[in-house]
Amino acid sequence: MRDLSKKENYVKEFKAKIEKAKVIVLSSVEGVTVEQITQLRKNLREVGDEIRVVKNTLLRRAFHDMKMEGLEPFMTGSTAVTFGYSDPVAPVKVMFDFAEKAQKFQFKAGLLGNSMLTVKQLEALSKLPGRKELLSMLLSTMVGPIRNLVSVCQGPIRKLVYAVQAIREKKEKAAA
Repeated sequence: MRDLSKKENYVKEFKAKIEKAKVIVLSSVEGVTVEQITQLRKNLREVGDEIRVVKNTLLRRAFHDMKMEGLEPFMTGSTAVTFGYSDPVAPVKVMFDFAEKAQKFQFKAGLLGNSMLTVKQLEALSKLPGRKELLSMLLSTMVGPIRNLVSVCQGPIRKLVYAVQAIREKKEKAAA
């Protein structure tokens, strides 16, 4: 009886994580060492995301209950699910960096919002600038016109200062 309620709690937990996540990535961790997975967990935690090695049946049930059955064919073998909560690009970047070091780590599929992602689409997503970089670019774009306006407004003042300085220097030469 307790085992059944424990499984139901896992399914509820997965459903809550799925609802909260902006991006979900399924991967195969067959042949990946515990130390490597621990390092990946740590790296993902640093960007505010998480990875869990899961039982396919429980995760499949959570997706089925939420009417999101597109990932079910990829839930075979040893599966890890990554939940990206704030920035959909950051966890994918972390995972692709990790995959370069851990040769056995394999991507299966992903979900961005309600859209299925293939491995190639996940790779393309990993190459996009992250949220912080995009905000920085936006801020730079917004500040540019203001900076130009300030420069244009300073032009006449600068010319006036140069003219006054030239008059002063001319008077000093005439007095000498």
